[in-house]
Amino acid sequence: MNTITIYTDGSCQTQTRIGGWAAVLSCGEHCKTLSGSAADTTVNAMELMAVVNGLNALKAAHQTVTLYTDSNYVARGVNEWLPDWVARGWLTASKQPVANRELWEQLQALMQRHTATVIWIPREQNGEADGLAQEARLNHGMTPTITQPARQVTHLMIAGSREATPQMLDYARRAVRRAQECGYTVVVGDNPKGVDMTVVRECRRLKTPVIVAGAGNFPRNGGCKHGSYVKVHRDTYRAAGGHLLNRYTVRDRWLADNAHLGVFIWNGDSPGTRAGYEYMVSRGKDAHLINFGAEIQP
Repeated sequence: MNTITIYTDGSCQTQTRIGGWAAVLSCGEHCKTLSGSAADTTVNAMELMAVVNGLNALKAAHQTVTLYTDSNYVARGVNEWLPDWVARGWLTASKQPVANRELWEQLQALMQRHTATVIWIPREQNGEADGLAQEARLNHGMTPTITQPARQVTHLMIAGSREATPQMLDYARRAVRRAQECGYTVVVGDNPKGVDMTVVRECRRLKTPVIVAGAGNFPRNGGCKHGSYVKVHRDTYRAAGGHLLNRYTVRDRWLADNAHLGVFIWNGDSPGTRAGYEYMVSRGKDAHLINFGAEIQP
């Protein structure tokens, strides 16, 4: 099952309390957008409305979803606060009623219906949803909620061996530059050595949109301040028998499932790089193994 990607945003003018929301959905070659507006609202309500409507648009249950938002309120609410709110009977830590409870309850139900990961990104990486939300707010009362084709944001996974030659690292830098030229978002692991580290450094230098993923609370290679970091929980994937996989295998599978294209820069020996490539191919995605070592055996 392919991962569905959703970018969401909300907008609200403080003086008029008129707001707009938008969601940009993509899966493989299929893309669409949703947008709408509301009166007497807040920006936080519109951010939540975007997420709720984006997830509500999924026709089948049990979908795997990666949802990107530039709202700390939404990202922290889902990833940190929501379980405590529920446990306290929808009260905050200061014993106040949770704002936008109805929307949060809808979102909670949708999160249980699907396997969804919510990731915070900077506003500049959320341009399409941001523009649609602003347009919906400005056109409030003139247009209904609309659905239309959307431009897909392509995610390029760049992975490679920890023990890398200068030639391999140069190839990694060129891959980042090419991603920058094409308007892609780079997805990469958090290894502090080799290809991962070089990719992160080049993304920092060029300010290339990037998502770094790792198994810990913080990226081991420092990540990128202009990008985002995702902690991939070990139980996200399991082996056929149900036992837990190696945490870096889990991270690499998450990266592959959240990318459209993959470049694997291999030293001819690293089993992890080869396994990541083979997993991405098994998912029916466009993956390329660049072999700087021994000839690949069939």
